[in-house]
Amino acid sequence: MKRVLIDTCVWIDFFKFQIGPLGNTVTQLIEDNLAAITGVIMAELLQGIKTETESKRVEKLLHSIHYLTMEERDWINAGQLSQQLRTKGVTLPLTDILIAIIAQRHAVSILTIDKHFQHLPVSLYRFP
Repeated sequence: MKRVLIDTCVWIDFFKFQIGPLGNTVTQLIEDNLAAITGVIMAELLQGIKTETESKRVEKLLHSIHYLTMEERDWINAGQLSQQLRTKGVTLPLTDILIAIIAQRHAVSILTIDKHFQHLPVSLYRFP
C-alpha cells in the first residue's frame, strides 16, 4: 500500500477528536506506517498550537511519521499550476497547491476534507 499525505485540516480534526471515521482512518494509517507529512503541513499545524502539552504531542507525532521532502522544482510547478487555475477562474491557497505538487511528485494520495483539492490533479484517499 502507498503512503498517504495527511492534510492539515485532517490533523486538526484528529488532534481534537481522534475517534470517528476520520480519526480512526488517521490512527490506522499511523499504525500501518503509511502516514506522511510535508513541511507546509507541519508549519500550518505548529502555528496553531496553544499549549506546551499540545506542542509536545504534535512534535512527537510529527517526528514519527514519514516526511515528504520539497524541492526547488516544486515551487515552480506550484506557481505554474496556480497560474493555470487562475486563468480558469479558480483561485486556491498556495499552500494547498504546494501540498498537491508534493503529493504528485511522491506519488501519494492526500487525505483531506478540504474541497480545494477537488480542483487539483491529485489522488484523494477515500475514507469511510
